[in-house]
Amino acid sequence: MNIVFEGIDGVGKTTLIRETIEDLKRKKEIVRFIDELTENSPISDVLNNMLKDNPFFHYSKDYPTSIFESLLLAADMHYRQEKYKYNDGYNIYDRDFLSIITYQKELLKNDYENYMEFYDSFKKIVLFNLKPIDLVVYMYGPIETTVERVRKRDGKILTEKQISFLSNLKSVYENELLPEVEDKNVKVLRLDGRNNPRSNLSAIYREINYGKN
Repeated sequence: MNIVFEGIDGVGKTTLIRETIEDLKRKKEIVRFIDELTENSPISDVLNNMLKDNPFFHYSKDYPTSIFESLLLAADMHYRQEKYKYNDGYNIYDRDFLSIITYQKELLKNDYENYMEFYDSFKKIVLFNLKPIDLVVYMYGPIETTVERVRKRDGKILTEKQISFLSNLKSVYENELLPEVEDKNVKVLRLDGRNNPRSNLSAIYREINYGKN
């Protein structure tokens, strides 16, 4: 199964992914953890160099680089999806196609007035020949909660511009992309990141009918 975890920074996604992987391994399942920023690919070094300093808040550049970043991320995603498309077991993706589309849309909008001309084509590239998705787990929560978690985790106080960026991402996820995914008959499970991770894990098992076959 391909299970994709999505959501903005600080929403509780990493904790739930860790719980899911540890629990499946305890049940002797084959589990692969696939992280967009650490998975080894032919362009991993380039991506890690590009994204190592707070990857989604690039407001300090003197010139726009979001088109370059978008194409590299799309190429990396397609490498990973072809590599794992037909494997057995559970492939757990920490962010995947939805994050790439969502975050890059906001970065492109910040850099280019006519960003939609590129964004529409970029979105088609990301979605081209997409691997089968068995479940999208979307983690949500109030912006205030995610901002506080980022502060505690990274020791960083976000600016108003960065908070607005996160809020816009949340809107793109919830009002644009998740409904589109559901229209394509992909299961989307929305989970409150403030819930106990074990409770959220039980909800995931119910969706994938774990143990019923």
